[in-house]
Amino acid sequence: MNKTFFALLALTMVITACKPQGGAGNEVARPQKVAPKVAVAEPTQAAEPTQVVQDGSYTQYADGVIGNGQESVLFFHATWCPKCKENDGRLKEFYGSSDYPRSVYKIDYDTSTDLKSQYGIIGQDTFILIDGNGNEVKRVRFPSREALRDLLG
Repeated sequence: MNKTFFALLALTMVITACKPQGGAGNEVARPQKVAPKVAVAEPTQAAEPTQVVQDGSYTQYADGVIGNGQESVLFFHATWCPKCKENDGRLKEFYGSSDYPRSVYKIDYDTSTDLKSQYGIIGQDTFILIDGNGNEVKRVRFPSREALRDLLG
């Protein structure tokens, strides 16, 4: 009987020692999220002032677009977003074949935190029509082809 008791005791100790720490035994340790390190390049020369496009066109966002006196469309785009890629292609097609009165300014969703905060952007592939003072007139997320064309004027 002593051999059986000690064998069961040893088996219990082995099972207990193999149990994960921290509670019920069925929890899995999760790796902690670590913020990625971002390398910042030092400018080698003074930055030239950006020009605001006066006619309707599709271009990268530049300081001075908001409040420039013209209606414009802000496109919050992410390179990893399939719908953003689709709408990027549509905009290139639209502006390559026709003239539109409004310009669309492409904004990097992942890095433009100030603009996202200013306009309350919570997701990529968001289009904001702004008036000449930078006030929001209309907001569209994941627009259809027709809704996107309507934004252009």
